Amino acid sequence: MIRNVRDHPIDVNVTVHTAYTNVHGVVEYGADSKEPDPTLVHEMKDLLEPPSEAITFDAFEEKEVVVKLHMPKEEVTGLMVGGIRLYEETEDDPEDEADNGMVVKNTFSYVVGVVASNSRTQTITPELELLTVFADQLNYRNVFSANIQNFLPTFTNELQVEASVRLADSDEVLYEAAEEKMQMAPNSNFKFPIPLNGERFVSGTYVLDMTARSGKNEWTWEETFEVTAEEARRLNRSDVSIEQTNWWWIIAGVTVGVIIISWLAYNTYKNKKLLTQSQTIDHGPLSEKKKS
Repeated sequence: MIRNVRDHPIDVNVTVHTAYTNVHGVVEYGADSKEPDPTLVHEMKDLLEPPSEAITFDAFEEKEVVVKLHMPKEEVTGLMVGGIRLYEETEDDPEDEADNGMVVKNTFSYVVGVVASNSRTQTITPELELLTVFADQLNYRNVFSANIQNFLPTFTNELQVEASVRLADSDEVLYEAAEEKMQMAPNSNFKFPIPLNGERFVSGTYVLDMTARSGKNEWTWEETFEVTAEEARRLNRSDVSIEQTNWWWIIAGVTVGVIIISWLAYNTYKNKKLLTQSQTIDHGPLSEKKKS
């Protein structure tokens, strides 16, 4: 049952989504992943049928909103997880936007998680895999991203991760990160970030050492990976925490400096040449007089 607590009518949209794990290790029920995990067989957004149009609620009206669930014909192993999102439909006011340049809209949004299964007693032990690790960015800041996958149809709860990065020929830890109390949705993956804390990427061969724990389960990985010079250059340029060198000003300054030095050198040479010629002219007649 949904109730409008406002003193005026509102229109409510209903959307359905497949649960995924975000970059913070939190299960998202009210949005869709950009790319579903390849191990996901049935997406919840394809099984839920929301109302096709916005629902109108009069002031203080309460009514039932029906979202149908169509289970797959074949028996499903494990859990299928998603969410139902209800949000108020609003119209932009072009006049306000033109006058103020910015519009602040107060709207509500409510998400209901949905978990479906063919068996209430079925128990699956979670299994994790490290897919890859690479140079990346989070919020325009340099990070190493370790892509962790939960490839079974069950939640991974109370997840703890500890990770460190070092050069391949060294035992010295360069960067590290640790998080706990995370959760992964069934058949999902996420990029665990290891921040560089404002430092630049340097090309080379690195090693990731990572440990993940969930309850009594533990996984450890050691992965060697490369950061190319092109990757480092591209990411360093777009990192907002790194002070960028303005090479155009440097090139312009060097060019002007070269021109000034060349001009001074030319003038010095020219003046010396004129002085030598002048001295030759001045002493010439005296020399001839002495000879006579």
